[in-house]
Amino acid sequence: MTPALDTQSILLRLASFALLAGLLVYPFSIAGSNFFFVIVLIASLYAFDIIKAGWNICWTEYRKLTTGIVLFIGITFVGTLWSEYNALAFHKMGKQIHWLLIPIIIGLVYHKPDIRVKAFIALSVGMFAHLVTTTLQFFNLIHIDKLGSGVDDATGFLGHLAFGFIYGIWAGALLVASRQLPKTWRYTCYALSLYSVIMVFLAQGRSGYMTTFACLVLVIFKVFYPKQLKLKLAIVSLLILGLALFVAQHGPTQAKLKRTVSGVSAFLDGDWQHAEIRLKIWETSIEIWKEHPWLGVGTAGYPDAAKEILAKPKMDYLNINPAVKHAFYGHPHHEFLFALSRWGPIGLLILLYLCWQWIATGWQKDWQHDTMNAYFITASGISVVLHGLTEPSLNTHLETVFAIITLGFGMSKPRQAP
Repeated sequence: MTPALDTQSILLRLASFALLAGLLVYPFSIAGSNFFFVIVLIASLYAFDIIKAGWNICWTEYRKLTTGIVLFIGITFVGTLWSEYNALAFHKMGKQIHWLLIPIIIGLVYHKPDIRVKAFIALSVGMFAHLVTTTLQFFNLIHIDKLGSGVDDATGFLGHLAFGFIYGIWAGALLVASRQLPKTWRYTCYALSLYSVIMVFLAQGRSGYMTTFACLVLVIFKVFYPKQLKLKLAIVSLLILGLALFVAQHGPTQAKLKRTVSGVSAFLDGDWQHAEIRLKIWETSIEIWKEHPWLGVGTAGYPDAAKEILAKPKMDYLNINPAVKHAFYGHPHHEFLFALSRWGPIGLLILLYLCWQWIATGWQKDWQHDTMNAYFITASGISVVLHGLTEPSLNTHLETVFAIITLGFGMSKPRQAP
């Protein structure tokens, strides 16, 4: 074997190991997972056959979805032309490098097909260990200093915004995986999936409820009972009933939903003082877009635009509490309003095209013979959309990276035997 081939083999092994290590530590540490993902990137750039193989599959088999991704990355870069080149602009552009994980993962699977199973095991071990940590936090046995995570909102190192998004997709994947496993491992997958769902609904992330429920319904409709409509509807009805009973019995979740209903009711009655805070943030982003209707405020222009618009007397009707005013400056807590306010109608259309192709690509797959790939693509796409209704799902690290990783494995396929 030539030295060049030896080097390629070493780099392939290094990239594979680093990917598995990154997935293992992912639920616990952004810095730790990023460290390993950087190694994956560097090794793949040197062993360029990995990226080349991944890109060929992306372009030949997933051209429309790949076009949507490229357009989204492109508008992020081009959108900096009409906003300041500040630290935020470079931060937003730099985060787009995560999309490279898609062709890299596809290329790694092409060259090393067994990495799919190893990756799922590595991620599942990390996710389970993090669930145990979260359970200890819930019972106040350990303290985790993480924003959006505490005894009353036990979400470990992920925080309540990302927790449901990530664990909902994983819970559904466990159910899909169980279909091809021996009985013992099948029941293990069932137990882990149930454990995951319970912890999601013990937490306080409202978008997590939606995404987790959607992933479970997807598995029921497309995997477990694809042709039995009445049975599917009966199971989903029982699921809804069970969740309703849980909410009725679990005080913190019930209180959270009551506050949401009260805030929405106040908004519908024209009472902005007591309206749900996200509705006030959304209203602010719409006013920002109205002042910049064609191109928006640019990729990095939102914080300054929010401060300027809120300083105007015409916005006084929102009755914003000064203690929470800082929440209005970063983003509008809505992926689609974020795209509209930053890039105008063109940016919104690009995002809608990406999301449509994302979900449609998975939905149109062969769910009978390519089940896990179909689930990964569809579930991640649906979760991005639902989570994006209350959070910037493609502009937050944990959710974006997890969606990209899931999409990458969903688009991957082993090398065909000659």
